[in-house]
Amino acid sequence: NSTGTLYANANTAANVSQDKNSSGNAPIYVRNGESTPTYTDSTIGLGGAKIIMFKGNESGQQISIVIESNDGQLIVVDGGLKTNAPYLSKYIKSKGGKVAAWLLTHPHEDHVGALSVILEQQKVAGHPDFYDIDPGQIYFSFAPYSFYEQYEQGYRLPMIKEVMEDLAAYPAEKKHENSERGTTFSYGNVSVEILNTAYSIPIDTGNNSSICYMITINGKKLLITGDLPYEAAGKLLEELPPEKLKADIVQMAHHGQHGGSFAFYSTVAPKYALWPSSKELWDKRKDAFTEDQETYTIALTKFWTNKLGVEKNFVMADGNWILE
Repeated sequence: NSTGTLYANANTAANVSQDKNSSGNAPIYVRNGESTPTYTDSTIGLGGAKIIMFKGNESGQQISIVIESNDGQLIVVDGGLKTNAPYLSKYIKSKGGKVAAWLLTHPHEDHVGALSVILEQQKVAGHPDFYDIDPGQIYFSFAPYSFYEQYEQGYRLPMIKEVMEDLAAYPAEKKHENSERGTTFSYGNVSVEILNTAYSIPIDTGNNSSICYMITINGKKLLITGDLPYEAAGKLLEELPPEKLKADIVQMAHHGQHGGSFAFYSTVAPKYALWPSSKELWDKRKDAFTEDQETYTIALTKFWTNKLGVEKNFVMADGNWILE
């Protein structure tokens, strides 16, 4: 039984006005199905680089993030749902059609679906959305399929199998599987460090196999967490010194709910938070919660970010976000 203070609203009075406009200029309530607005915050100090979090045409949750270096090279994180593939592909093609590096966190459809579509469809000559896209160097680390088969929810298995097959057919010289912790590579003013290989944890198996990437852009650090749950977050805290996890910007784990922990986010100590959250999920940040509840709802994680002094929250429910 929870005995902590009950909060009817996750936002303190001081945060309510900011929370209505999640970073000062974006309406939270965007009707899905209408043209997706794009918002820009140019105060981050990325030295000519950009971080773009796409909502695309999606009403559900996904992670589709593109980092554009100061010299125009593209690094894609996950890519989002299969239905996001045309939106993402058109953006990539508008930037020349070539991706420098593609970073995957874990093999769930709201993360790897778009890449699977692109890998399969770009081979179709003349396909208007996907033909002639170069997905670049692909980095990934998954648990063995047999482990997912044993412990993962059954409905997830077809996507896991599909993306594994797509990657198996990808050119070996452009494929980086199970890169060691500490592996680094750079494009323009963007450098990437891989923080872990996939954990094989028999609880919440797919999410617990999430790979974290520390991306440094013009000296500012962005921590990508994928859907990192409590168990894998705990392993990272045990295995890495705190300074390896400290970041200016954090991608909130598992779309802002059931991910990370207060200890984890306290170690990261972010100034800015990216919430790859749907409107339906983001609306739940105002639900009642207690500080000691066992379930990390978005109301609780939003309380954590308030408590940690996060200055700006960039929310996918708003639309597309560009940070510069």
